Amino acid sequence: MHLQFQNLAQRQEYIPLVIRWWHSVWSERMGSDFRSLEIHLHRLLKRKDFPVHMLALQDEQPVAIAVMKLHELEKLFPKRRYWLGSVFVEPSCRGRKLGSSITQYIVELAQSRGLPHLHLQTQNLSGGLYTSLGWKPLERLTVYGEETLLMVKQLG
Repeated sequence: MHLQFQNLAQRQEYIPLVIRWWHSVWSERMGSDFRSLEIHLHRLLKRKDFPVHMLALQDEQPVAIAVMKLHELEKLFPKRRYWLGSVFVEPSCRGRKLGSSITQYIVELAQSRGLPHLHLQTQNLSGGLYTSLGWKPLERLTVYGEETLLMVKQLG
C-alpha cells in the first residue's frame, strides 16, 4: 500500500471528513456547528504560511491528518512558535505506523522550511510514539482540565 501526503488545501473535498475526525476526539472544544467549522477550516486553508494541513492518503483514501502550526495554546505559551498539532489517524487504520509517518512528514516539512524546532502537546504523559521519534519532554501541565505533556523536537 502506497502512502502519499497532500495538502488539505488541494483536497478540500475531505474537509467534512477531517472535521468529523477531529470532532470525534475534541468535540468539547469544537462545538457542534459543523458548517461553521467547515467555513473556518476553508479560511485557514487560504493562508500562505501557517497552518499547513497535511493529509496522508493510502490508495487515494485519507487515513490521517496532521497540522504544522505557528501557534498552539497561544494564551499559555505566547512566545512558543512552531507546533505539530491536530494529529489524527482513522480508527480503522490504526496500528500501521501512520501516526509516525505523518509526524515524520511534518518534521521534514518543518526542516525544509528552516524551522529550528517543533512543539506539541499530548495527553500521553510518557510521550508515547513521540518519544520514540526523538521528541523531548519540556513540562507537564493541565490544559482543558486534562494532564498534558509539552514536548519539543529540535530540527537544527
